[in-house]
Amino acid sequence: MYNLKYKLHWNLLSLVIIFILSSLFVLPIDSFFADSLDLPNTALDKIIHICVFIFLSCWFSGQFKSNIKLLFCISLYGVLIEFLQQFTPYRSAELFDILANEIGIIIGIIIAIKYLTGWSLFAEKYISKLTSNK
Repeated sequence: MYNLKYKLHWNLLSLVIIFILSSLFVLPIDSFFADSLDLPNTALDKIIHICVFIFLSCWFSGQFKSNIKLLFCISLYGVLIEFLQQFTPYRSAELFDILANEIGIIIGIIIAIKYLTGWSLFAEKYISKLTSNK
């Protein structure tokens, strides 16, 4: 992990993100959206999985130095979520969801390597500049 000045804040934000995403992945969809919402078709569902895991990869690239650890941890999270879904009566575990998750992770890591590696360090420098000017 990077040597972050606001490590506790980053960890808390990360926990909130993981909690929200885990809830969306495991609880019934109508818990969050109107009853009249049509459930997404298969292609849209996979696109959502890809986008969520791109976001997670980019987010955690700000905290993890090692892209291998990043790949492993987020992949493990994706598999765990799919595993938990098989025990819910309103969700199902699918191998194609895991594949979509992995595609999102790989795309996210590529984006992170190219543009975002250590972005939280830059954010902390910016926050420090803002707070020191007061």
